Amino acid sequence: MTATTADGDLMNRKIRENGVFQGMGWMIGSVSLLFLISAGLELFVRQTFRQASVATILLALSLARWSYVLGSGGLIFLTVWWLLKWRSLRIQRAVMRERPPAEPSRRPVEIPVLADPQFLGRRSHCKP
Repeated sequence: MTATTADGDLMNRKIRENGVFQGMGWMIGSVSLLFLISAGLELFVRQTFRQASVATILLALSLARWSYVLGSGGLIFLTVWWLLKWRSLRIQRAVMRERPPAEPSRRPVEIPVLADPQFLGRRSHCKP
């Protein structure tokens, strides 16, 4: 493998990993936003408990609960997805460390010795 190919493979892998992390950034941002919305609505209900109508308070609490549920579900999904991706990358790296079968062997080919001394004294059991 030449240095140019190794550099190109490394760059492709880094670009791919950066794309994965950018996708994770969007998911982490979305989950964080849902948790912030939930906390903000809870704070809104606490501050306006005496002044707001019952319908407004129930709506805010309902939205806060669903925001929290979606944020928790997103967090669980993100964690499972990250663990699976991490394991997949570990397996890919382990496989890539092995020599690929298409690559020619660097070891010399072993030629079997037909006249091996241990077999010279034996007679064959096969009849011609």
